[in-house]
Amino acid sequence: MNIGNQITAILNSIENYIEHAPAYLFPIKLLGWLVLFIALMVTNFIALAKWPFSAISKRLNKQELMAGDPIDITTDEELQKVLSEQATVLVDFWAQWCGPCLLMNKAVTNLADAYAGKVAVVKVDVSLNSTLSKQYAVKGLPTVVVFKNGTEVLRKSGSLTKSQLEALVR
Repeated sequence: MNIGNQITAILNSIENYIEHAPAYLFPIKLLGWLVLFIALMVTNFIALAKWPFSAISKRLNKQELMAGDPIDITTDEELQKVLSEQATVLVDFWAQWCGPCLLMNKAVTNLADAYAGKVAVVKVDVSLNSTLSKQYAVKGLPTVVVFKNGTEVLRKSGSLTKSQLEALVR
C-alpha cells in the first residue's frame, strides 16, 4: 500500500470515529476534527507547492495512453464517447492544487490498471475543465462518479483508498 493510501485510510478512520463516537466524547471529537483540518491544510500546501512543476512537466512529457492508464478528459464530447463505449466508467473529478486529490491519485491509477478492460477510469482536472465540473454538479474535490451504461449510479466526495474505489465499481 502506498503512502497516499495509508494516509487516506488513517484520515478516513478518524473521520469515521468522529461521526460514530458518542456525544459525551465531544472533546476527543473536537481534537479529531482539528487533526483532520491540519492534515487537509498540509496536503493542500504540498499540492500548491508542486502544482506549477507538475503542470510544466505534464506539458513537456506528453505520453501515449497505454492500456490500464486513466483517460484524461477535457470536453463533454470526449466523456460522452467513453460513456457510450464502456459499460462501467469511474470519473475522478480532481485538481492539481488539491491535496486530498493528490493523495488519491495513485489509488485511481492502480484501479485503472487493475480493472483495465472492465472499467474505464476517467480523470477530469476541474481547474482546466470548469464546465464539466459545473455540468456534473461537482461541489467538492475529489469527487468520484460511477456510471453504468451511461447513467450515474453512485457519487462519492472525499479522498478514497484503492479498496474503497474497488467497492464503488463492483
